[in-house]
Amino acid sequence: MFQLKSILFYLLLFLIISCSSNKLSGSWEFINIYDGEIHQTDTLKSKTNNSRYGTGILTFYQDKTFTSMGNNGTYQIENKLLKMKYNDDENITPMKISNVSKNYLLLFSMAGSPKTWFYKKVKGIDNKK
Repeated sequence: MFQLKSILFYLLLFLIISCSSNKLSGSWEFINIYDGEIHQTDTLKSKTNNSRYGTGILTFYQDKTFTSMGNNGTYQIENKLLKMKYNDDENITPMKISNVSKNYLLLFSMAGSPKTWFYKKVKGIDNKK
């Protein structure tokens, strides 16, 4: 009986981890960067991409790889911490996942001055690899 409970626990844990990763999978259009950490997208939903930082698409694939502005790399998610490693860089870029839904993504950069990166989900793109 104890072994069955252990198996069910680890199966549930795996499903929870997989679901959070699946929410991140897909293409995200960069909208803007904001000072500090933002947790809710309510006030940002009407924003469009008119950022002085430019435009770009960040795509997360289910095989734990990503592409961004012509660069690619791998990523891991541990306790709402997104660890991105570009193939041409030996450093890992840590970003806290402040909010992820089916339409919006908020990533909080803890390195340097604290900033929140706001993305909107790109509809109609096949992101399977």
